[in-house]
Amino acid sequence: RIFDALAQALWAQTPFAASCPQPRLPRPRLDSPCLGTMAISKASNILFVVGSLLSLAGIICIIVGTVAGDQAGKIDWKATDQSSFTLTVSGDHCGFSLYMKRGGDCDSVYSNTVINGPEGKSSAGFLGGGDINFYKDCRIDDTSEMEKEENLMVLGHFYIPEKSGTKNSLTGDYKVRSSANLWAMDVCAEFVEAVGGIMAMLGLLALAIALIVIGLILCCVGCCCLQSGKGGQ
Repeated sequence: RIFDALAQALWAQTPFAASCPQPRLPRPRLDSPCLGTMAISKASNILFVVGSLLSLAGIICIIVGTVAGDQAGKIDWKATDQSSFTLTVSGDHCGFSLYMKRGGDCDSVYSNTVINGPEGKSSAGFLGGGDINFYKDCRIDDTSEMEKEENLMVLGHFYIPEKSGTKNSLTGDYKVRSSANLWAMDVCAEFVEAVGGIMAMLGLLALAIALIVIGLILCCVGCCCLQSGKGGQ
């Protein structure tokens, strides 16, 4: 309508307006092939950009998931390379694993390692009735990357006794003394962290796959739209 009004105003100013009818000027078609191709091209670009961003987000998720998996495999030692140290238990607990350097006399180190806990409980004379269960392992596990990298072997494991009259773990400080330097690992905490790290890694990998697949689909749709637009010219 604006176009028609402008044409009429211009024609009225000419000397032919009184004797000649106003010519009908061609109006631009909004559905012309040129305008349609431009719209298709814009939609294709949007699809390409969104698809690329989703694929990039998927790749980032893969990287983050890989890092999370690596972190899950690392040990958070509660004591490192010490012959005397204290381990604190603040709730229900499943115990600690003790490690020593490979090449030492494991049997001798085990015999000279004592754990003293709250309420006078001790691992001394465990096989003869000690309060704290301290089991000897003295095993070299070549399948464990951590043990191979640190050049360690398992000395043994001790478990937290129950508090008198309850089924709860006896909380407090557990003092470890040994004839050799030891490393202590919190069994419960490492298990929870490992499972949590693996689950996080799997979740991120699943999300990454979904994002990449959706991104590739959008790119394919954009390509198809672009080809369709070229075919209609």
